Amino acid sequence: MTNKLQESLGKTKDLWVRIKTFFSEVNAEVRKVTWPTLKEVRDTTIVVIIAVFLFGIFLYLVDMALHRFIQHLFNMVA
Repeated sequence: MTNKLQESLGKTKDLWVRIKTFFSEVNAEVRKVTWPTLKEVRDTTIVVIIAVFLFGIFLYLVDMALHRFIQHLFNMVA
């Protein structure tokens, strides 16, 4: 019985050591990260917003063209 208790405590201690090591390594990696500046974030956000707007307009125009083309096909058949 004592053997099982010691084994269980050893596993629990090993788990906590692994958790502590994990967070220590995560902290070391986060320190290596090069974070973008506020200007870089703002500029890329503006680019993304403009790109979404332009793609939205493009897809709207393609949708309208396809709608009219299919409508024209149905009118020819009917």
